[in-house]
Amino acid sequence: MDTRELEALIAVANAQSFHGAASRLGLTQPAVTRRIQRLEQRIGTSLFDRTTKPLQPTSAGHRALTEARDLLRRLDGFNDTIAGAKNPQGPFRLGLSHGVAPLMAASELRELHQTFPDMSLTIKSGWSSELLPLLRRGEIDAMLSLDGPNGIVGGIQSRDLPTSLQPQTLLDDQIVAIGPKSARHHPTTIAELAKHPMVLMPEGCTFRALGNAWAHKNDVEFTSVLEVSALELQIEMVAAGAGYGIMARRFCMHSPARDRVRILDIPGMNWNMAITLIRRASNGDLCDIIDKVGDIVIKAGAISNPDHAQLLSAS
Repeated sequence: MDTRELEALIAVANAQSFHGAASRLGLTQPAVTRRIQRLEQRIGTSLFDRTTKPLQPTSAGHRALTEARDLLRRLDGFNDTIAGAKNPQGPFRLGLSHGVAPLMAASELRELHQTFPDMSLTIKSGWSSELLPLLRRGEIDAMLSLDGPNGIVGGIQSRDLPTSLQPQTLLDDQIVAIGPKSARHHPTTIAELAKHPMVLMPEGCTFRALGNAWAHKNDVEFTSVLEVSALELQIEMVAAGAGYGIMARRFCMHSPARDRVRILDIPGMNWNMAITLIRRASNGDLCDIIDKVGDIVIKAGAISNPDHAQLLSAS
């Protein structure tokens, strides 16, 4: 396999055109076209849909891109090992789901960069369901996810994860109802909670879905809902008395508003979750930095372990 063909494949996909790839590689457009054609002939299928603008990979092209990125990364790691490189080099792309963002904030990212100063760090944030396809395609190298109950990992059932992905549970967590600490009386049942204004994420959020399901099971519904698309803003609004919310316990513990919110003891509204690190099995050369990510998250989570969480539950 000619690595120059793999480099051309990646360049065309990134530039979404043969012309753009040629500029990036310092080649003529016909030279890039020939490399892609040779690769397609060797594989026996088209790698790009040439009828679309901008140019898009075919299904086979997406699979080829994943393998090409892995092959070139492993080759770089091989060369560094043989040459005796002291520090890992190259790109590292980490997916960060919204539910675990407080555990990988500025200070934690600074520690990661200081430990691996020659690595180029890219952070991609989003919901777990958005990040998992990127991980499967090799567009990110690892992801941190807040995973749901009943074996949900990265937004899907753990049994449905491909063998190319390796999940590792780092911390437990819980989804709970929260309210303003300043309130004199707090609801103690789902029926009482439903009578109050709710500050919730838009439909599609796991937190809201769990709350809705429990409300429906008890023949009630949230009728006064203020939708907020940012978890930290949701906590701030609950702390300010705008309503009640449904939130990850560890997120509350790391919030600047943690002293102004209270975790409520409402039967049935306490769902076990887990903070999971998922990596690509083929990224052996990135093991050290991925392991460091896990260590940093575990250390950052110490403040919100169950014994510390009593601080939020106190009246």
